[in-house]
Amino acid sequence: MMKHIIAVSVFLFLFLVNSVISFSQNSAYEFYKSALINDSQKDYSAALHDLDNAINQNPYYDSAFCLQGFINYKMGENKLAIKLLDKAIKLNPEYLDALNGRGIVKAQLKDYIAAIKDFNKAIELNPLKPKPYFNRALAKAHLDDYSSAIQDLDKSISIDERYTNAYYSRAFWKDIAGDYSGSVADYKKVIELDPSYREAYIGLATTMYQHGEKVSACELLKTAAEKGSIMADELVTKLCN
Repeated sequence: MMKHIIAVSVFLFLFLVNSVISFSQNSAYEFYKSALINDSQKDYSAALHDLDNAINQNPYYDSAFCLQGFINYKMGENKLAIKLLDKAIKLNPEYLDALNGRGIVKAQLKDYIAAIKDFNKAIELNPLKPKPYFNRALAKAHLDDYSSAIQDLDKSISIDERYTNAYYSRAFWKDIAGDYSGSVADYKKVIELDPSYREAYIGLATTMYQHGEKVSACELLKTAAEKGSIMADELVTKLCN
């Protein structure tokens, strides 16, 4: 009889412990979902409050630390963002989004070599994601390694053939590297994929203008101005009258 009572007591204890853990995890997830909604609405204060609650419920919630890092980055708190992303990565060393995000923040702080190390790790974890290649390219370009940057953009585009930002960046760095025809082709590709991409009209126009194609450049600037670009409107006044 005593053994039966002990067995029942142990069962109830384990049931209660597991119930508390399960409730805690579910509660943490609800706070996390609320944080995602608040983040999407740019209510960062409310989102961070939700995430604090999520972490109080589950101190090992790597996604909550990661989202805290991203939000602090958006708020300009770069050093705090890195500390939070460090926590997420410590909990999950193969957290690709956290590694990629930390690389972005490090690049923002002009620590390009450290940023590249994070992007390298993200690429190692999943070589079929285009964004880490794109981000690594930008970091390399800031170190004046244009050739390698363009190679990373090539890879990014080979994975996602509609990656307009990659085409746009490649166009810019090709122009810097002296590949005029390649630059023009990439700017035109951006416009083909997204006719509302005003910066591509301006980039193409300035590249063409510098190579003596003033009439075509001005037409492009006028188109960008018609699409609402204040910069293009100013350039039309300055260069095309």
